[in-house]
Amino acid sequence: MTVGDILQLRPNFYTEYMGANDLPRPARVVYIHPLVRFFVVEFRSDLGIPWRETFFPYTRRIADIVDRSAPYLPNEKELF
Repeated sequence: MTVGDILQLRPNFYTEYMGANDLPRPARVVYIHPLVRFFVVEFRSDLGIPWRETFFPYTRRIADIVDRSAPYLPNEKELF
């Protein structure tokens, strides 16, 4: 993953507070912490309004715990 990549992620804010469906949306990576502790992506609403969310990388997941803050990338199997 590098800055500028387009990922398919489930947003947290938009789906919980704005009533959208819970499907993955395209999100552009805009920042990656220098030690890869987190990354920031930018989504666009159906009206074209951008918003950004921060996620933990998959390497920060805790085994056997469902954690939606660490998204599953296309090369991983989603457990829930």
